[in-house]
Amino acid sequence: MTSFQAAFEITHVRNCPFYVREERFLLTDKAVELPLNHSSCLILVRELTGLLFTLMPYASTGFAEQRDMVFTCGGCTGLVKFQLTDKSVTSTVSKNPAPPPEDIQSMVSGRLDVIATAELLQVFHMHQKTGRLILEFENGPARVTFREGGLLAARYGDFDNQEAIYAILAQKEGSFRFIPGLQDALMNTRELGDFMMIIMEGLRRLDEGESPRSAIA
Repeated sequence: MTSFQAAFEITHVRNCPFYVREERFLLTDKAVELPLNHSSCLILVRELTGLLFTLMPYASTGFAEQRDMVFTCGGCTGLVKFQLTDKSVTSTVSKNPAPPPEDIQSMVSGRLDVIATAELLQVFHMHQKTGRLILEFENGPARVTFREGGLLAARYGDFDNQEAIYAILAQKEGSFRFIPGLQDALMNTRELGDFMMIIMEGLRRLDEGESPRSAIA
């Protein structure tokens, strides 16, 4: 899979507690790299996660049709607007992925009416979390196991692994909690596959109205 990378520059700020105009940040298929000497904002990470899925199909064109688009992050007390840029981000952004923000460290539970399942999975992937994500849906529980952000296993009803992920992505209501850490025996388990390929395939199936079981040979 071709590596994805998009750079953004902040064009407008109103009462944002974290960022200022002309600061830049980088979005890749592996991490979000935010400006140095700032707290990492979970709300901005969530917005960028959604943009990853939106922009990835246009990476080969250099986002030619998206250059004039204005993206917005306004989920807290402030408002930030930003656009794609060709400017270098190496002077303003850490060369390493942003460390997990305090919000991520404490986000052990929540509801899916606040964050979509695809975005939730991507947050744990981007921040290289290790542990079990337990989801409670109306028709039963689901479990997703991560190692340093990679997918090790998943279970939802009669579905296992990739098919379980596809079924989980279709759920819009429920709750979740994250239990950090894994047993030593699981630390050497082989990953299910490329995280982004699995998520993108699940979203494609949703768009085309396929049920998870219909894709089983």
